[in-house]
Amino acid sequence: SRACPTRELNYGPKQWLRHKDPWRRVRHIGSLFNSSPFRRLALPDLAVTASVGAALSYYNVFVSPDIPLGMDGSAMAGATTAIGLLAAFRLNASYGRWDEARKFWGEINNSTRDLAGNAVMWLDSDERKTRMLKVAKAFPFGMLFHLNESGAHLRLSRKDPRYHERKYSEFYAEMNDIFQDETDPDFVQICNTFYHGGHVPLCVSAIMRSIIAVNDTDPIYNREMDEQVQRLVGQLGMCERLLRTPIPTCFTRHTSRLFFFWSNLLPFAMYSSLGPLGTIPGSLLVSYAVLGIEDIGVQLEEPFNILPLRQYSDVMFDAVNSIEGSYLETNRRMAAAVLEAQAQVQRKEAEQEEAQAAKVALKVVEEEPVKESLKQVNGTNGARVNGTNGARNGKVRNGQNGYAKKRTEIGNDALFGQMAMLGNQR
Repeated sequence: SRACPTRELNYGPKQWLRHKDPWRRVRHIGSLFNSSPFRRLALPDLAVTASVGAALSYYNVFVSPDIPLGMDGSAMAGATTAIGLLAAFRLNASYGRWDEARKFWGEINNSTRDLAGNAVMWLDSDERKTRMLKVAKAFPFGMLFHLNESGAHLRLSRKDPRYHERKYSEFYAEMNDIFQDETDPDFVQICNTFYHGGHVPLCVSAIMRSIIAVNDTDPIYNREMDEQVQRLVGQLGMCERLLRTPIPTCFTRHTSRLFFFWSNLLPFAMYSSLGPLGTIPGSLLVSYAVLGIEDIGVQLEEPFNILPLRQYSDVMFDAVNSIEGSYLETNRRMAAAVLEAQAQVQRKEAEQEEAQAAKVALKVVEEEPVKESLKQVNGTNGARVNGTNGARNGKVRNGQNGYAKKRTEIGNDALFGQMAMLGNQR
């Protein structure tokens, strides 16, 4: 659309090389008539100035050549200087708003990454981690549609009878790319909020806090994650401040009137110097130079229609995916390391058991000859000891028997002697 401003892109090395190209001025002149400032100024500003210059030239040439209309160029030069300063002031004020908006989105990017990193570390279940990462990716897209009328979908036009339906379809598709499940409760809640004209970023932040509230971990970790959500909500409020508070409208209206009068009086100041042929192109050139600065300032005043918010949101989406992928890869490596450590422990235990069994077997093999030798030695000693003991026992028994026999003989002799004595006495 002719009314749309130039939208910037995320710059990389290639874009910067093109931006600093020595041939950039030639290239920019070639695209003059397709540039957004020229297309916006062509109608009605430059057209009105050209019409005034044409009418002035016609009057001075054909109606009153003896008494031409005009004004002192030196007086207009002073006015032109004041107008130029006013345009520069307007541009600086608008650039300050643009710079603030860029910083706010940079902080949103940082907060989203910090929240995603904290979530994968401190949430107590994989289900909550996955849920938090999804709503973290949804937050910048909710901001995109909240701050930009068409959600940076440039082909959407409010003149389309189905504008709101198409806009909702685009938002629905964005959320579906994130959640990948149309029955997800968070997906349904966010889409319903958008459909009924609710505040999508606050809805997403409420879901984030509900996840943190049920997280069963150290309260310090929950407080740290909630601080990241607070940062997101704070940046949301700052962006809304820029969106809802323009540069004082009285200043905008006053400068607009001054620029209109100045650009349409410019042909009268230039006619005396440039004549009828040079008045129109000279007036258009000077008007385009000064009015272009003022127009760029007006466009920068609404930075969320200039900044590449869609690209910023895609960058945050990729960053959260990268954090999630790194977390899963780290978990995979840790699980593999744990399994490898367990396998090493098992292998070490098996090796120790094998070594112990080998030692026992070797000891048994080494002890067999010793046992055989001990058996032989014990057999020989046993035979010797048994023979000696038998001989001893035999001698003892023979001695005992001889002693008893002799004792018996002595007793018998004594008995026979007593019987003999008794016989003699009779």
